[in-house]
Amino acid sequence: METNQLSSNNLLLDLHAEMIQLPKTFRDSVCKECGWSEATFYRKAKGMYPFSNAERDKILAVGDGLLKRIRERCNKYRPR
Repeated sequence: METNQLSSNNLLLDLHAEMIQLPKTFRDSVCKECGWSEATFYRKAKGMYPFSNAERDKILAVGDGLLKRIRERCNKYRPR
């Protein structure tokens, strides 16, 4: 997962831009971790094919990593 610098000192603008990128970043990261194409991602997302335990673990790890990144981004705006 790539990390981005703060785009501005504007909390709302910065978090909005980060949140807008979440779906694409999630999809791209899951595809990379699982070795899937984008088409496979969407087929699996529709529930047509089951996940292996390894795929499930990787999907959860990607989600956890993205949530951590958002939390860290928010913490940059919190007073210490």
